[in-house]
Amino acid sequence: MLNARRKTAASGEADSDSQSFAGGVLNALFTVVLAFYIVFAWQNGDDISKASDQEANALIDTHWQVSRAPEPHATTIQALTAQYAARVADHEWSALDRGETDPETDRLLNSLRAEVLALPADTETLKTAREQSMQNVRQIDEGHRQRVDVATDDQNFNIMLLMASILGGVLMIAFPLITGLSMRPANVVTMVLLTLTIGFTIFISIELLHPLHGPFGVSPDAFKAALDTFATHTSTGA
Repeated sequence: MLNARRKTAASGEADSDSQSFAGGVLNALFTVVLAFYIVFAWQNGDDISKASDQEANALIDTHWQVSRAPEPHATTIQALTAQYAARVADHEWSALDRGETDPETDRLLNSLRAEVLALPADTETLKTAREQSMQNVRQIDEGHRQRVDVATDDQNFNIMLLMASILGGVLMIAFPLITGLSMRPANVVTMVLLTLTIGFTIFISIELLHPLHGPFGVSPDAFKAALDTFATHTSTGA
């Protein structure tokens, strides 16, 4: 590329075919690496969102399933479902965003499992409610483990792809300048637009690295919606 620039300055001639080929390769590599990064980074947020929905739906179903259970089992389990949802939304979510876990959430889940296991099964209705609640607890546990695993993963592979994407973006901007781009207004405008576009793309890519905050981050809305459902259920006395 430096040789082509010297030739351009000396004689006004350059190997434009070679330059176009090199630029095309850089463009293809940048596009492919960036595409892989976006897919993997976006998948993390999608996995957390799906796991959260699974947890919240299982909590709501458990809250309803034990409505006909005898006291104090019903009140205790319904209180634990509300405490779990509140703990996730108010504390665990921010902890996971920092790459940390929340032992209190695990304790509440273990308490919920123990209370569901202690449900009586004297009638067919109670037996069905107990079995469904146990299945819900398993779904809550699976969703929780998946959500924690994704949120606390070191993301080394995604970071490597992000760094490669940033390097590719820099090369995309630098390549025309190194090869002797003329300063005609049309070329200047093109380079400015290219720089802005790549800069915005890199900014979006960096934000995608954080699945729990930022413009593309997943919020604990599923658990807040579950809390609203619990409050409505309690206020109506259903």
